[in-house]
Amino acid sequence: MKTHVWKSEFSVLSSSLRRLLLSILMVVISSRAYGQSSALTECTRAFYRGDYALAVQLAEKHLRKYPKDVPVRVALARAELAQGKPLQAFEELRRALESDPRSIDALYYLSLASKKLSQSEYQRLFSMAPDSFRVHQLLGEAALSAENPTEAESEFAKALEVNPRSVEVTTELAELKRSQSKFDEAITYYLQAEKNGSLNYDVAYGLGACYTYKQDYSHAIEWLKKAVALAPDAVAGRFALGNALFQDGQFTAAVPELKEALQREPRMKQAYFLLGRAYAKLGRQEEARAALKKLDELNRSEIPEQEKKTTREVTPKPEQLR
Repeated sequence: MKTHVWKSEFSVLSSSLRRLLLSILMVVISSRAYGQSSALTECTRAFYRGDYALAVQLAEKHLRKYPKDVPVRVALARAELAQGKPLQAFEELRRALESDPRSIDALYYLSLASKKLSQSEYQRLFSMAPDSFRVHQLLGEAALSAENPTEAESEFAKALEVNPRSVEVTTELAELKRSQSKFDEAITYYLQAEKNGSLNYDVAYGLGACYTYKQDYSHAIEWLKKAVALAPDAVAGRFALGNALFQDGQFTAAVPELKEALQREPRMKQAYFLLGRAYAKLGRQEEARAALKKLDELNRSEIPEQEKKTTREVTPKPEQLR
């Protein structure tokens, strides 16, 4: 009987103790949440008053106690940016993203800080070495962004005059020429880039693409195989190799490359079309129909719902692919 009473009293005591501990925990959590909310409010008020120094001071004081408070750290970074300190802001935002990699605010202000940093570094570069190959390279890239290929080519050419062995600039010139369908000139630049440095994916893929457009499929396949070896997961390289093999009549070899491209990019319609044609050429009609059915499904998924009712079946028959 005494044992039963003792156990009952212990149970009551344990229950009371648990409630007390839970109450204490809730108070601590509420206090911390209030402290974080209060700090963010104070920092924000100081920021919008234009008192950026006070905003920094308040944020730093709070972060010494709560270093993983992402909103307050973002507020600190914004105040640093407003004071013309993009490097400090950049570092704070990187720390914020370490705590919360998915913080949209941190990512947004990080992009602003990066832009500010790049502008200041560009200015330093232009003032220190106005005629360096890097400056001409940047001017060329800027001209490309502004859709001025003539100016871009001129600046890239000036960059190569200063540094004829620059793989980056030579590759950029090759890419420019390829975009203009000047494949022979592009090939010359790509080969020069390959000669000046170790072979990379961009050069191998670019050469393969140029030779494909020139219908020189043996050379295209040679370079595209190298591109795939350098970057096995690159969808463009896999598809380009599959396409070159198909165009060269190597249908059996084309199939696995096209399937690899589709494994990495399941919505690549061109790959389904070529895969269907390759299967049809090999007499594998059932597989050809399956590939073309998938192509038709993708096409239909892009049609607005109201138009689907009037859309006829557009899947070509296997014999039409021969």
